[in-house]
Amino acid sequence: MNKFKMDQCKAAQNSNRSEFYFYQDWSNVPPNSSDVQAIKRELDLHPDAWKLPVKLNKILANPDYSNAIEWLPHGRSWRIKDKKKLLNKVLPRYFQIANFNSFIRLVNAWGFRRIKCGHDSDSYYHEVIFFQ
Repeated sequence: MNKFKMDQCKAAQNSNRSEFYFYQDWSNVPPNSSDVQAIKRELDLHPDAWKLPVKLNKILANPDYSNAIEWLPHGRSWRIKDKKKLLNKVLPRYFQIANFNSFIRLVNAWGFRRIKCGHDSDSYYHEVIFFQ
């Protein structure tokens, strides 16, 4: 990590800015059965509710797109490698979006957060939604 990025990380950690997120790994916490039932009922009522996670999983699982977007080795977050390829090849096919900022707003609206510091910087994670 370059010095500028490290200084940004230290400054963000020392500030009270709400845009600095800490990752909590919920993958080893068993779900509450009433929560699972509530989610299933919600999905039955609104089948389109999981459009973004399902499409994102298909994109990340497709090796043809690995030069544009990829899982990080630990499988808890993903990173955009090539913004132009993502815009030209992937987004129009899955989302009918031609604007990168619109895609990021959609991702953020779903609760995905960008990791700004450390080895996983500039990757996106979600504390509850797991794909693999």
